[in-house]
Amino acid sequence: MSQPENRRLHFAYAWPVKNPSRSKRTPAAPPYPGAEPWKCSVYYYWWEYLRRHEGYRRTCEQNGVGTYAELYEDLGDVHATDFWSWWRKHNWIFAEPPIRQVEVAETNDQADDRTLIVKVPLDTKLAINVRQFKRLVGPKMKRANRAKMESRAKYPVATKPVLSSLHEHLSVWDAKQQNPDVADADLADLVGLRINHVVDGETLASRKALKLSTVDIERKLRRRKQLAVQRHLRIAEQYIANVGRGQFPLRDKR
Repeated sequence: MSQPENRRLHFAYAWPVKNPSRSKRTPAAPPYPGAEPWKCSVYYYWWEYLRRHEGYRRTCEQNGVGTYAELYEDLGDVHATDFWSWWRKHNWIFAEPPIRQVEVAETNDQADDRTLIVKVPLDTKLAINVRQFKRLVGPKMKRANRAKMESRAKYPVATKPVLSSLHEHLSVWDAKQQNPDVADADLADLVGLRINHVVDGETLASRKALKLSTVDIERKLRRRKQLAVQRHLRIAEQYIANVGRGQFPLRDKR
């Protein structure tokens, strides 16, 4: 399915760009040092996680036939092209509806939590009307902006994304698929996982009087690495499962 109409799109979160200097938006924090600009977007990771979903992969291999046929109608074959080809074709499903314009109200129009209907005297100077409009509407718009407005995209971002975490979860998951026989603690070193190396106030580098033996510290650090990897795997599995339901990034537990 392609974009139904040619319109300028806007998104709830930073969208992928190739050249940040040409974009007016504030760049998102990169998922890791030196990341390509287009990876600084939750929508890039949406694509990446969906590529790890085995059920969706089978539907792609069957040209959209299978358990995930309905999702395939919107998201297409994420394995057939590179990210940019996919994004240009499917980006509209992540976009918010067009920005509404100020216009003359129709007879049957009604106010709601997103719309305020006002009377504007046409026999008053424009400058006076503008000042009065700001006094009347300004506070109401501030309250509306403070209130969390739900995304109206066809596929909204489920929770506020932390790109560095999305990258780390996926890196650990990929490493596990490529090295299934490697112990989880060793996988942490293989991925370069961030681990707090302080154990009971001591580290292996400390040359002061240790409260624990070097062996005890190594054992505790190894256990810490193992638990960290297992946590990343659990979260990645949840993200992968839920992206197959059209929800991302969404997890049920840590």
